[in-house]
Amino acid sequence: MAGRLAPLSSPIHLTFDGTEIPASPGEPLAVSLVGAGHLALARSPKFHRPRGPSCLRAACDGCLARVDGVPNVMTCMIAARDKMEIKSQNTLGSRNVDLLQMTDWFFPQGMNHHELFAGVFGLDKVMMAFARRVAGLGKLPTDVAPPRPAQRREADVVVVGSGPSGMLVALELAARGRKVEVVDDAVTFGGSALALGLAGEGWRALRERFEAAVRDHKVRLRLSTTAGGIFKDDVLVVGPEGGEVIDARAVVLATGAHDGVLAFEGNDLPGVMSARAALGFLAHGVTVGYRIAVVVTEGGGPFGEVYAEALRKMAPDEVSVTVVKGEPISASGGSIVKEVAVRKGKSTKSLRADALVLDAPRAPAYELLSQAGADLEHRNYGFVPKAGGGQIRDRFWVVGEAAGTALDESTLREEAARVAAAI
Repeated sequence: MAGRLAPLSSPIHLTFDGTEIPASPGEPLAVSLVGAGHLALARSPKFHRPRGPSCLRAACDGCLARVDGVPNVMTCMIAARDKMEIKSQNTLGSRNVDLLQMTDWFFPQGMNHHELFAGVFGLDKVMMAFARRVAGLGKLPTDVAPPRPAQRREADVVVVGSGPSGMLVALELAARGRKVEVVDDAVTFGGSALALGLAGEGWRALRERFEAAVRDHKVRLRLSTTAGGIFKDDVLVVGPEGGEVIDARAVVLATGAHDGVLAFEGNDLPGVMSARAALGFLAHGVTVGYRIAVVVTEGGGPFGEVYAEALRKMAPDEVSVTVVKGEPISASGGSIVKEVAVRKGKSTKSLRADALVLDAPRAPAYELLSQAGADLEHRNYGFVPKAGGGQIRDRFWVVGEAAGTALDESTLREEAARVAAAI
């Protein structure tokens, strides 16, 4: 069962499906919900299977909810505010007991709803209308959203991503007198450094240096702001202020990496999540379970073992955590994980657990790199620029895990200094 490891000092209050819950102002809303013990937040669109957060970075559908009348909100990407009203979407019954889950029982081998009753006069239209109504994608918003302003402007240097490499290159550029703005779609800055800061003084110090630079107006930080695309030399940016097309003298892509996802039975159960996501919850004082299995696969790290070490220090008497180096075979349970099977070598081990924290090899977030014209090659962990970290073409640069650079503090610092000097 998920929950907070310590009471909040000055909480605000939200409602989730009519129940009041406490929260810390400004934290990701998904953290507030899981901290209140609600790990199963959503239902899958087709079979209405229970879903929970698995990435904490807008790469899954496990935290979708209706927030203040707006459907399909990724609650990991929105900050908690007082008196927010959050509702689970498209359930017949309740979030925990959804009668529409009977679809999964009737079609245990899967269902192609596009062909179900297709060509049967009358029934095909009825089936299509029913499928539209029961799909777990939320009803239309309560109110019409007002138009937001849009503009085109110029900038000196734009850094996409406020993770370790983004912060390092921004600090290096600011020290050289450049006007730097950092955009990130997250609610809080720091990325992997926020998670790894629980066990590494260097990562904490980096966040503190960057926060000081923002406070002293040496770097402009724009959170909840997405770099949505690159079109020739322009970057499309959308945030709370509206949309912008930015023509920058230099653009540094520090987009990081996607968490590793493995195919195994039950990998979509609430409580199955990446080690980086679990560390993100822990950084806000929230545990995703009280009997946790941490599985570190070949090529994974460093998040799994850092998570286990930090959790043991923060809650030595409340939480049990077991670290296994191997490969997950299955996760079983109803609305949350109850048991995990892991293969280690030729043997299989079963563990009683209410959460499975998985540390698998990450894949570079190459999407914007591709739009910028990077010459990519495929390696066993994803697509990376052939030239590694550095210049993609005129005006565009890449650093950090997106370039295939190891998540190592000294390595990232050297790369950031080299790229900033070249810019």
